[in-house]
Amino acid sequence: MSLTEISHKAAFIAERNHQLNKQWHTYCNTLIQAITTTKQALYLEIKSSPDEGLHFSLFNHFTLQIVRDTGFNNHTLHYVLHACDGKSRLALASAQLGCDGLLDKRVSNTDRQAVLEHCLAQISSVYDYLYQATQQDEPLTLETLACALPCLARA
Repeated sequence: MSLTEISHKAAFIAERNHQLNKQWHTYCNTLIQAITTTKQALYLEIKSSPDEGLHFSLFNHFTLQIVRDTGFNNHTLHYVLHACDGKSRLALASAQLGCDGLLDKRVSNTDRQAVLEHCLAQISSVYDYLYQATQQDEPLTLETLACALPCLARA
């Protein structure tokens, strides 16, 4: 392979990597704006920046983390719930972020309402079980939540 060919490939790789990073930051900013401007109470408090992955405190007891998967050119986003002790975690869902800015090939990462709805769809089961436990005056730990959600895998 010639120097010109390698240079051409390197430029393509660098541009696509830049596009993907840009889309990740756009998604994070859109989601943060959507959460902070919504008139609905979600009890999600922002705890970090896109460079570290997004972290939200949920009812000051759980932490919701949204991160890109490791590895070069990885388009997968993971939604993970952490216990307040930081030791236990539960993988909730995954999504794909394209270089074109589409989440799961259908949601524009610049559409605040659509991004918020997409995120809430990924984590709605957590709200369901927190609501149920609160209604029934039962404690809920990440471990009991994991048992209640058998389709979810521990991270």
